[in-house]
Amino acid sequence: MMKLKCLILVVMCLVVSNADENEKKDHNGDAHDALCELLKAAVGKWGDGGKHLSGPLQKALAKTIFGKQSSVETVESLKGKLPVDYDGVVKQRESRGIACGEPRNDGGDYNNVHQTRWSGHSAPHDLVCLCTAGEKGWPVNQSETSTDKDKLCGQDRTALKAESNKGWDSKNQGEKEEGKEQINATWGEVVKPCLKSGTGTNLKDALEKFKQKLVNKSDEVYLNRYQLGQGTPDDYGACTGSEKKGVCVAYFNSTTTRYPMPWWVDLQNALPEEEKFQEEKRREEERRKQQEKERKTNEPHTEIITPTTNQTEQSNKDKLHEAIRKYNTTSSTPIIPPSSWLLSAAILI
Repeated sequence: MMKLKCLILVVMCLVVSNADENEKKDHNGDAHDALCELLKAAVGKWGDGGKHLSGPLQKALAKTIFGKQSSVETVESLKGKLPVDYDGVVKQRESRGIACGEPRNDGGDYNNVHQTRWSGHSAPHDLVCLCTAGEKGWPVNQSETSTDKDKLCGQDRTALKAESNKGWDSKNQGEKEEGKEQINATWGEVVKPCLKSGTGTNLKDALEKFKQKLVNKSDEVYLNRYQLGQGTPDDYGACTGSEKKGVCVAYFNSTTTRYPMPWWVDLQNALPEEEKFQEEKRREEERRKQQEKERKTNEPHTEIITPTTNQTEQSNKDKLHEAIRKYNTTSSTPIIPPSSWLLSAAILI
């Protein structure tokens, strides 16, 4: 009987524990962690502006952090405030879908909508796509499908400014700049902490962990489409901020000029080149050290000659005679007796 009661108690505890865990949801939590760690590792590697790195990796890191292969910006300036590009992003028609779920294209598609930012533009932008509350604040809004404990990328609805069921989506964009407040909150609460230099995270390892979070979402229209975060895309797009298409970022890994590769593909291609570059630097340093060692070995050595005992005695006598001479010169009483005294002494003897 006692064993049965204990078993019932254990089962009840497990049920309560599971129910509590089900109430807690961190949407895109794992995806955020992987992307954030990769960005931190990139910032750490960037260091002094990439001056110590190979050309390919320097360009790839600049694209990863700033969205362009060369930049006069600094990481500190990027932390300062939300980039002004987002003023234009929120005014675009189908704003979130164009910025987070469509390939990069400035060739007249999308009804001549100019993409100010696009999926795969940079790691900070992709965090904005992944972690900004969507349509009516989904998935952290007040609804039947969410609770007060729900989070998005580790942040609750208050931190993400979604308390009033507002968010960034692909509807109602225009001069009202709907979604700007939520994007700004994401930049401060999510992006800025990820711009801190990583401590001990290897860039190559962080990239591999990030790639493991990507899910292939290809179809007949979009070949080589991969997605980071929750959502179900279709032939008409992805990552619009709606409950169905989700808060996410879509990547398009095509080799055509129409769909340029996302930043992480450039990073992936640059790492082997960096390894070759650093290996050559190491070998060059070893050659330099070897040459320096050989130069020191071949230098002529000057022997230090120690004076002999006779030479030392002679030197001491010379010094004594010189001292007596100087004393005779300056003293009124000569230290050497006069010659007449010496003659008398000889006679007496």
